[in-house]
Amino acid sequence: MERRSLLQAAFALASVALLSGHSPYRYWSALKASHWLVGAARDDAEATRLADAASALLAARVPQSQAMHVEAENDREIVQLLRTRQLELAIMSIDAANDALLGSAGPVRESPMPLRTVVPFGPHLLVAREDYSTDKAARIAASLAGFRWRDGSAPTRRSGPQSMVPLHAGAIRFKQAHEPKSGQ
Repeated sequence: MERRSLLQAAFALASVALLSGHSPYRYWSALKASHWLVGAARDDAEATRLADAASALLAARVPQSQAMHVEAENDREIVQLLRTRQLELAIMSIDAANDALLGSAGPVRESPMPLRTVVPFGPHLLVAREDYSTDKAARIAASLAGFRWRDGSAPTRRSGPQSMVPLHAGAIRFKQAHEPKSGQ
């Protein structure tokens, strides 16, 4: 009898836990609301390294951002997270960002993704959706301007395709505010 009661109680607790809405989506939504998440594809080591360094720099320069680096398996997953608004910022190679912009990533053609460049990093870009906050994008562009690795070097652009991803309105605002005025 005691064993039966114990099993029923365990089953009841398990049911309550499963049916009470404990899901990773609540945690993710809360995390996304309180942190600037910078995604990168795990299979792109340079993007992962950049996302880690950029999020650390953002967290230091804009403390309320609580910026942190998150990973997905590959660029296709990063694009899906951006598309579904589960992720707002990502570091992608220029090739991957161009493919997402055109909707030609992977074997299955998808609708074009309205990406914009917030900050270029040599052969990679920090991208956001076109409708990402202009104010946040400008703050990010300002915080990451002149990015350098710890050894003082900057990410270098190798030969390859040019980015087709236009600048985000916030990046344009930052750039215009920091361009030398003509006639001075």
